[in-house]
Amino acid sequence: MNHPDNYGLPKPKKVAASDLLMPGVGELCGSSLREHRLDVLKQVMEHSQGMLDQMPWYVQLREFGTCPHGGFGLGFERLLVAMLGASSVKDVIPFPRWTGRCRT
Repeated sequence: MNHPDNYGLPKPKKVAASDLLMPGVGELCGSSLREHRLDVLKQVMEHSQGMLDQMPWYVQLREFGTCPHGGFGLGFERLLVAMLGASSVKDVIPFPRWTGRCRT
């Protein structure tokens, strides 16, 4: 939980997350565990502008118990920068960009 007031919960000393950092590229891959404790999840969602009312299905997924689980993301364009040695991530984006291209 990275909110400044931490929703009244004790500030954790450790988080279950990992990032793969590459020189010249930055974060290539990031991962973290999701919140699996129902009481903590509800408390955070209550402080997040009605998220508890908008996403009851998300709470129900954890209501009957769940195990710690997570996910990861790999930045494909950043992977290309690392593999090809490009000087900028803008050089490997598959959509060409130049001044005046966007129609208004």
